Amino acid sequence: MELRISVTELARVVSLAQGVVQRKNTMPVLSHVLLEAGTDADGNGRLQLTATDLDVGIKASRPCEVMSPGSVTIPARALADMVRVLPGPDVVLKRLPNQHIEVKSGRTKARLMALSADDYPSLPAYEAAHFVTIDQTLFTDMVDKTLYAASTDETRYNLNGVFFEPPASPDGPLTMVATDGHRLVRIERTFEGASNFRLKGPVILPRKGLSELKRVLDGGNDGSDGPARIELGFHDNHAVVRKGTTVLGMRLVEGQFPDYKQVIPKLADKIVRVTRAELVESLKRVSVLSADKLQPVKLAIAKDQLVVSCTNPETGEISDDVPVEYAGQSLEVAFNARYLVEALASLDDKNVLVKVTDNLSPGLLVGVDEPRHLCVVMPMRL
Repeated sequence: MELRISVTELARVVSLAQGVVQRKNTMPVLSHVLLEAGTDADGNGRLQLTATDLDVGIKASRPCEVMSPGSVTIPARALADMVRVLPGPDVVLKRLPNQHIEVKSGRTKARLMALSADDYPSLPAYEAAHFVTIDQTLFTDMVDKTLYAASTDETRYNLNGVFFEPPASPDGPLTMVATDGHRLVRIERTFEGASNFRLKGPVILPRKGLSELKRVLDGGNDGSDGPARIELGFHDNHAVVRKGTTVLGMRLVEGQFPDYKQVIPKLADKIVRVTRAELVESLKRVSVLSADKLQPVKLAIAKDQLVVSCTNPETGEISDDVPVEYAGQSLEVAFNARYLVEALASLDDKNVLVKVTDNLSPGLLVGVDEPRHLCVVMPMRL
């Protein structure tokens, strides 16, 4: 195998694999990326890179000049570190007889150890998925508004992702939900083709797969100059996203997602209307005295008044008044400040409603003008 490629293009395609590749694993080949040089249907040279940890996989290709087709696997981190310091503008990669890769760029010359491409695991048949075209901004916005609430506790495997629920009717909404047991977020969106995913029921998209997808899409390194659209599909136990010349697949999380509808309060009779930015700033000011991430902040609600406070036995206490609209009975309730801030930050509305029933019931946060996006936060004991 021998090819010539722009250093910039090689850096872009290698960067796509960084989060997927495992640095520590029992299979050394999984710390490598697979490079395949060949020609496409039009006879143009292409370099295709593949990376996988057996749960998340990515394929991406870039144009190059192929002098000799072939394939090889290279340590991902070593290749990425090497590409960052190459002088450019081009680099030549050549496989040597002793299973090494020669790297030449300008006056720089190096050799990297490699493994046979035959040892690299095959990715699932992503091409067999049934794809639905969806606006990239809409989908990434739904992911942004849910992924932060997914559990990072590996013992709660069924919560380590985002619940993806296709519409129940042709004109119904696509629903995405995430929870870690302490908070929950749900968002609904309607768009043309939302009911065409051909799923038998809801699925759970893995946290790592969505994180890598966000990084790929946010970086814009997909080799496409077209409109901001992606193709999302499902096949067997995998979800697949295709954008330009980049394809990312992720193994779906197995397990039963909890009945999120039972968590969302239905009779929260105490409703506070408040400016979102003012409440966020108040929570940030008050939480400076928090002893740790689990330190509660108290919300004292009275007629047209909200007092946010925090007491730390070791350092002192702090309170802050926030102007609100409220006409109900007085109530004191405590929440994790970080959970409230993250929930409020995900809402788009200028004004939000904070709905509570009592100091032992979950709090519900929702935008005044956007009821399809809501956040639930469990209370804490004072």
